[in-house]
Amino acid sequence: MKSLEPLSNTLGTEAGELAAALRRLFESLGIGVRRYAARRNRDAGAVSRYLNGTRVPTWEFVADLIRDVSEIRGAVTPDAVDLLRQLHGSALAASGSPQHRVQLLELQLADADRAARRSALRERALEDALLEAQHRIADVELQLRQITAAPDDSPSEESMWGHSDEFFSLRQERDLLKDQVEDLRIELRDVHIRRVAAEQRCEELEREIDTAEDKDDSNREAGRAELLPAGNASARTAAKNSEILSVGLNHRYTFENFAVDSRNRFTYGAALKVAELSWKTKNPICLLGNTGQGKTHLLHAIGNYHHTLYPKSKIFYGSMSDLVREIRGQYSPAPPGKSWRRTSANLIMADLVLIDDFEDLLWNPQQELTDLLRQLRDGSTQIVFASPNPPKEQSGLSTDAASFLQEGLTLGMEPPERDQLIEIVRRDLQGEVSDASTEAMALIAAISGATIRELEGAIARVIAHSRIYKQPVNAKLVRNVLNPFQAESREITAENVIRGVADHFDITVEELRAKDRSRALVGARQIAMYLCRELTDHSVPTIAALLGSKDLAAVLHADKKTRHLMRERKSLYHQITDVTNKLLA
Repeated sequence: MKSLEPLSNTLGTEAGELAAALRRLFESLGIGVRRYAARRNRDAGAVSRYLNGTRVPTWEFVADLIRDVSEIRGAVTPDAVDLLRQLHGSALAASGSPQHRVQLLELQLADADRAARRSALRERALEDALLEAQHRIADVELQLRQITAAPDDSPSEESMWGHSDEFFSLRQERDLLKDQVEDLRIELRDVHIRRVAAEQRCEELEREIDTAEDKDDSNREAGRAELLPAGNASARTAAKNSEILSVGLNHRYTFENFAVDSRNRFTYGAALKVAELSWKTKNPICLLGNTGQGKTHLLHAIGNYHHTLYPKSKIFYGSMSDLVREIRGQYSPAPPGKSWRRTSANLIMADLVLIDDFEDLLWNPQQELTDLLRQLRDGSTQIVFASPNPPKEQSGLSTDAASFLQEGLTLGMEPPERDQLIEIVRRDLQGEVSDASTEAMALIAAISGATIRELEGAIARVIAHSRIYKQPVNAKLVRNVLNPFQAESREITAENVIRGVADHFDITVEELRAKDRSRALVGARQIAMYLCRELTDHSVPTIAALLGSKDLAAVLHADKKTRHLMRERKSLYHQITDVTNKLLA
């Protein structure tokens, strides 16, 4: 095993100190970086950079390393874990990166949430103890009155002295209980103040995270603009202000008027995901279909729906020839045999590139276009093609162009084949769990492969269960998690979901739909949005309207956030499971 050496660190001493502590932990495992990366299903280069101090790791990586060392060398001491937390927080704070700023705030939010939950538990325990003490005082007072009262309700010296030991013992117990009640009230007041402060801190941190994420998005946008030629201010301004970069989108083609049937239902759902930019791991997407089957309709619908969800995003729509004209219209091509030296402003700024009929690629400079498309994809631009033939059957396509097209996902206007479904499952599990069996992936596809909504929901639940209970993804786990969804159940509407969530959290439907931003109601509202997305076919605008919101981004944020948190928080996973099981019953 090669020894790990620190590299020159541009991140500062904080990152170097964290890396040194991580190296000491890692070296106790006695294995190499590549082997550990394979064990944890991580990129070996990223692991190496974490340990060399040239990149700040996520806390998830640090926590996994602590668990792995504990399994082999015994538990890592709490002091050592606290030190790693401090070093990790310092490294994130010192990096100056907006992305690291978000990570730091999320860690602080997790700490604040733990404090709020601990205070809430303590508050309930103190309330129960206070109530019990008050009931006991009432019982003792009753016994004292019974001892000191004569049959005619006047005090009797004979009756009192006849029970003197019991009387004084009860009176002493009553006085002690009164002191205890006073102490409980003081502690309860202090705990309540701490809980409210922790809840307020959580709300502040959530707002700071939203602000930091917006700043990070702005920085990425600015980074794209930096790729434009220096001095080309007009191109920058045009790209920044433009929304749809080609007038070719037909606004009559929408998801609402697409003819959905049993054959194309899966691809229809997948196209919705693409429009929401929820399928970045599956890029590029190729929509296959003969003339009249609806592939062009879906391509336009993706662009129109994306523009509804993200009005400020940049969309390029056209043919492969339009793509070439877009480039050559901005910059003259290099001499024959040379690559294009610049990319147009519109393409650099595009979030979504829609190309109708990639067969035009055969009649254009394939290598240059392939390099350009790969550059756009690596820059987080979602690319979608439409074609009558799959890439692997396209004669005349260069090896590199065919390879690029096949790196993504191909969807036809017919139900997907079993291997396609398994490939979707594999990609979604990749990076989330490290030990999914082939049998388990096939079972997920078989149980939940009717629609993309069902498939994505099933994958999210399997990942959450596996991560929360530290269990490998095998066939037994898949059956346990997904069996309730196989039974015949009544049709679920958004109204059913909203009422079910409101009942579970003991609130009214009106409160769930109100604009109240208290933490409890925000959490319940986000769960309702997530379950509407998972259990119904309603669009994002419809879900937003049903929950009294005009903010479409809030629905997508709630869905993404809930999917993420249910993998980390057992209580949230069980809340969602309980509500879902009641809805399916």
